[in-house]
Amino acid sequence: MSHVGLDRRHSENVTEMYRIETMRTTLSGFILLLLLLMIAPSLRADGISISQSLDRTSVAFEDSARFEIVLNWNGPQSAYLFGQPLSPHISGLRVHGFSSSIMSTGEGDAEITTKAYRYTLVPTTSGVGRIEPVSISYVTWPDSIPGELVTEAMTVNVAPPRPAEPEHGSSVVWVVAVVVIAALVTAGVVVRRTRAKKPVEPVRTALQVFLDGLAGIRKEAGNDLKEFQTRLYLIMSEFLSAQYSINVDSLSEDELQGALDETGMSREVKMKVAGYLLTARRDKFRPVTTAPGDTIRLETEIRDLFEKI
Repeated sequence: MSHVGLDRRHSENVTEMYRIETMRTTLSGFILLLLLLMIAPSLRADGISISQSLDRTSVAFEDSARFEIVLNWNGPQSAYLFGQPLSPHISGLRVHGFSSSIMSTGEGDAEITTKAYRYTLVPTTSGVGRIEPVSISYVTWPDSIPGELVTEAMTVNVAPPRPAEPEHGSSVVWVVAVVVIAALVTAGVVVRRTRAKKPVEPVRTALQVFLDGLAGIRKEAGNDLKEFQTRLYLIMSEFLSAQYSINVDSLSEDELQGALDETGMSREVKMKVAGYLLTARRDKFRPVTTAPGDTIRLETEIRDLFEKI
């Protein structure tokens, strides 16, 4: 083979190798680009906007104003990285409080993120307070491209301080306060002494109420045994209800005996109580023959019985 033929063959081989390497490089670049495009949509942002607001243009010297900077962009919260907290330059006012927040709404391509900086400003001097333009630096992710946003200058009119109250006004307030306190203390002492002088009535037990009522119905009924029995049934029913929670009117004779068994009374006392109560219940609705001294005798028997309970 001639020398010219060898050179041509060698040149063709070099060209083929270069073409293959070029295709490999292009293919690798295309695959890498495709991967980036698959990852990037969830992280990129389509743009960022800034707005600012001041809740009032005039403020009293003793009051405060609220200054707010809001950033908005289409994309997730991680689409932008922000540096150190903002340090706005303000004259005639000072930062009394600061807060920031970030939130997102929507998902995927419809996700919108809002980041806000909020400042509470209090006056330091009357006149015109000025908020100088604020620079906000950021870096996009994952591109790491730096950027900067700048607000506009804003002003707020600060009213002069209110004149101080005259000293005699404070003295009058103190005098009135002392007089009111003294009057309240005096009233409290009087009420306490009045209550101390008023006798305290002792708490009466259900048994004491019954025994007092027993004497009362005997006096009111006189020798009328039927009237005495009618009233006796009432006060005895009230005693059993208050002392043992027994509703006599709703119980038959057998049921009453069973209810009295739960009271802890002795057998003799239970039988007598039931006897007095049931006899009184019957006498309310039947003729009763009365002999002189019957009501006194019956009242004495019942009193002696109940004083032993």
